[in-house]
Amino acid sequence: MTGTLPSWSPLNDPQLSAQIQAALAQDSPVARSNAQRDLYFLERYAWQEYPVKCGRWRVGDASSFTLTGGTNLSGPWTKKEWNIDLTWVLLLDPASRQPIAAHIVDWWREERPQDKHLYFPVSSTTGSLWFAGDPRVCGMFTPAGNGHRAVFGYRAGKTGLKSWAEGPARFEKAAPLLAAEPYQEASSNELGPWIADHPQQPPRPKRFSRAAW
Repeated sequence: MTGTLPSWSPLNDPQLSAQIQAALAQDSPVARSNAQRDLYFLERYAWQEYPVKCGRWRVGDASSFTLTGGTNLSGPWTKKEWNIDLTWVLLLDPASRQPIAAHIVDWWREERPQDKHLYFPVSSTTGSLWFAGDPRVCGMFTPAGNGHRAVFGYRAGKTGLKSWAEGPARFEKAAPLLAAEPYQEASSNELGPWIADHPQQPPRPKRFSRAAW
């Protein structure tokens, strides 16, 4: 981050720039590699606002404790319920509002002064986000109007994009292939609908059912 930044650069925000600089100076090789990845996108892409569906229902354990009060060991006997998973974000085309790609975003937590609890900076009612990157592949996310802090997100199912040990080579090789790959709704026994489409919690999943909803 040397020289004069272009006017569109997300790194003109001093808090975001400080976040990246601090990560680049960490002792952990993984942290530095992740910071180099984040810097790659923030140096090349401007923030663009995208309409989104934020969060989807996902099957998880109903409680961290068993009915007898012991520690819950997850398994087929564990009681299940639907939980809100805000790491799932569906980017929509700003013009057509058709899905571009679903991303997994590792949001930070922030404290609210009124109750001292930690919360995601987004919610299931979030309707748009700022994104810097290739929306069909991966890039950096921040709440719309924020830009002071950003986190990396990658196309769901493409976990290889997270690693930056090889530098940008993996992204630059994968980008044209993923750009040509049409969006398909991910489905599994653990995944339910997008919360924007189904605000009410789905019926309790059956423990031994193949279909989650």
